[in-house]
Formats: sequence, structure tokens, C-alpha cells
Amino acid sequence: MPMSYRRLSFKKILLVIMSIIVLASFQGCGRGTSPEKPVDVIEEANNNETEENEDDETETAPLKPKFTCPMDGEGIDEMPVRPVAVTIDNYKGARPQSGLDKADLVYEVPVEGGITRYLAIFFHGKTDIIGPVRSARPYLIDISREWNAVYIHAGQSPQAQTYFKNTSVAHINEMFHPSGFWRDKSRRAPHNLYSSTDNLWREIEKLGLDKNSVPEGFEFRNEGEALKGAAAAELLIPYSYGKVGYSYDAQTEEYKRFLNGNPYNDLTSGVQLSAANVIVQQVSVRAFDSEGRLEVDLIGEGKAWLFSEGRVQEGTWRKDTVTERTWFYDESGAQMRLKTGQTWIQLVPRKVQVSYK
Repeated sequence: MPMSYRRLSFKKILLVIMSIIVLASFQGCGRGTSPEKPVDVIEEANNNETEENEDDETETAPLKPKFTCPMDGEGIDEMPVRPVAVTIDNYKGARPQSGLDKADLVYEVPVEGGITRYLAIFFHGKTDIIGPVRSARPYLIDISREWNAVYIHAGQSPQAQTYFKNTSVAHINEMFHPSGFWRDKSRRAPHNLYSSTDNLWREIEKLGLDKNSVPEGFEFRNEGEALKGAAAAELLIPYSYGKVGYSYDAQTEEYKRFLNGNPYNDLTSGVQLSAANVIVQQVSVRAFDSEGRLEVDLIGEGKAWLFSEGRVQEGTWRKDTVTERTWFYDESGAQMRLKTGQTWIQLVPRKVQVSYK
């Protein structure tokens, strides 16, 4: 065999062997890198899952209200301009009323004829119908002024007319400003005059009475803080026109309102009226004219009872001047602290015997 042929064969054999080695090394490198890819994917998935969980926690976190209503303690996102106090009829032909369940604070006050009137105060509360609206009395004006509210009424007693003439009071009399009021033809006048909070505010703005005035409000208990006092699930106030009762509902943590043993419902919503707090304020009352019109003494001090969460706290009330707030104190001299929610303040003559159990 020629020498040149043997050299060529040897070179071919060597080239084949080297090719086999190179191919084997490439296959080895491929197997070595393949397990690392799933690890990277798993780590990325875990990171994404963590980020998604963090996003979920951020989205579900509740936003805290910016403000607290000074009248009912509810959280609100915007502080209203000023309160609006509406005189509400409580003659038998005016019952049941509309909109009392939407007020932030409600007063029941004796008037002539053995009946009472309500003063419904709206701050952040709103209602499409409130009424029947009735006439002014000096002591109702006084209560409105201590909250620096715009006072709403339809007519007035001679004494209230003199009051408006001699004193600067932010008020709207439907008899001179009928825009925004209407009559319900299904009821007899004068127990059929109604308005709404939106209508009233349009008139307030038109008359330039929208002056910013946030009143100093009540003190409220913290969530879970119980009222210290004796058990009092039932309250009875024997007004001349009927027996007003309150019964504590542990499920709603409110006192449901009754008249002569019957549930007292709102005409429009059909909901039984209820209150988170009921304050009984004992005052001096006397008739001074042939019509039996009353003077209700709101300046000075007297006995007071706070009913809240099925308990009662005895104490006193005090008011130093006409425009100052009425303050309620417990027996230790500290301010009574209310439960968040609507409050009813029941003004009762000293001779009325309030009972509870």
C-alpha cells in the first residue's frame, strides 16, 4: 500500500473521532442547562404572586372619613356649610310626619293646646320630603340659634314676630318665600306643607344665608365603650297629647319610638322612628296668654337623663346665654358622651313624671 494512501486514511479516522467528541460535549452542555429554566420560572411566578397579594391588600383597605359630624358622630367626607332647623307640626292631622328619620338631631318641645312640635335639624342628613312645616315659636328659634342654623317655618306667633323684628335671625318664612315648598292635597291645610333639603338649600343660597358655620357638637363614646348607668330598656313620657314611649332593640342597638303603645313610623319611608340616644331635658313651662301659648325656659340648669344602649345615665343640663349651646353633664360633672347615631331630645315640663325600667 502506498505511503500517501495510509496517511490519508489515518487523517480521516482522526477527523471522525474528533467530530464524535465535539458532538458529545454539545449534548452534555444541553442537559446541564435545562434544569435551570424551570427554577427561574417558579421564582418569577412567586414574585408575581407576592405583588398581586400586596395589590389586593391595598385595594381592600377602607378609607377613613375626613370629618366627623358634630351632631351625630358619623364619619363624613365633606363638612357641610351650616345646619338647617325645620319646625315640624305634631297636631293629630299632621301625623305621621315625613323626613324625621333622616335628620341628624330631633327635638320634641311642648307648645300650646297640649301638643308638641318637632325641630328637625339637618347638617349632613338629607331628605326628599320633610314636613308638615309649621309656625315659629320664640323658644324654637332659641334652639335653632344655639346651633347657628337657618331656621325654617311657615308663619309665627305674635311673640315670634316681635323676636324676628328685634333680633337678627337667619330664617326663611314660607309665607314670604314660598319657592321650594308645596302643599299635599291629600291632607287638610295647614297640616300639609312640605319641602326638601335640596329645595331649602336653593332658597338659602338665593337669600345669601349660606354662611359657613360648623357648630360645636356633642362628645361621643368610642366604639365598644359602654354607657355607665342602670339598665333602662323602656322609657315612657306622658305628654298631654299622648304617651311617648321608647323601647330598646338590642339587635339594632337603638330605641324604637312608640305613641300610645303603637309603633311611630315615618310616612314616606314607612320605617319606625328610632334613636341611638334619647335625652330627656326637664324645663320650666308656663302659659302666659288667653291662647295658652307657652314660655319655655331654656336658660339656666335642670335635670337631664341620657338613655343609650339599654342604660340610663342621670345628670344635669346647663345653658348660660341664648346663643350658647345647652350642655349635658353626668353626676360626676363630666359631659355626657353619646353613641354615634341620631339623637332625640325630649323637653318635658317639670310636672311630667318620666318613668323607665
